[in-house]
Amino acid sequence: MEKEQTEQQPNFQLKADMEGNYLIDKEYKPKKQVGIFYAPSGGSVHKVARLLKQKLADFTPDLFVLSEVIPSTMLEYRTLVLVCSTLGRNTWEMEQKDPWSSFLPRMQRLRLQGRKVAIVGLGDHVSYPNNFVDGMGILADIVEKLGGRLIGETETRDYVFNDSRALRGEKFIGLPLDEDYEADKTEERINRWLKNILPELSD
Repeated sequence: MEKEQTEQQPNFQLKADMEGNYLIDKEYKPKKQVGIFYAPSGGSVHKVARLLKQKLADFTPDLFVLSEVIPSTMLEYRTLVLVCSTLGRNTWEMEQKDPWSSFLPRMQRLRLQGRKVAIVGLGDHVSYPNNFVDGMGILADIVEKLGGRLIGETETRDYVFNDSRALRGEKFIGLPLDEDYEADKTEERINRWLKNILPELSD
């Protein structure tokens, strides 16, 4: 089995403001092109994250599972690809086992200015049609608050659902996937999505 990247301290200095938020040195520039961060390990999210790494091979992306990395590692990359699981009717504001719930408070100490962020969210449009890929929307709100620039919006016409926090107008803010009921569409959806964001990754 492929060994994922493990936790390492990035090679830069962090400064803290009066509220304890970490601010990156203005002189520091991300040195690496693409970092893929996902949770949980194993199962559908892991499968999708590895597929993304394979399809982005030309950009030599690094792949990280959240349980083995510190949030400041994100600052090493110009583009972040974040892969999260379905949350159904729960959210990260509630107590649950999803690793993102413990990672996000520490991630919010960072500043993501100058970084592009693409989000992939796994959802279940049959069991949770009123909360389809809500987690992707919650994560997008945090990324924008931290100064990251979201890329990779997706048209809704290929999806059946009632409502979602991941909607911005008539589009999803990232790529929704349903490995429970539409696994046969996953690779095609990823290919189409990557085709749209490749120009952004090449800048």
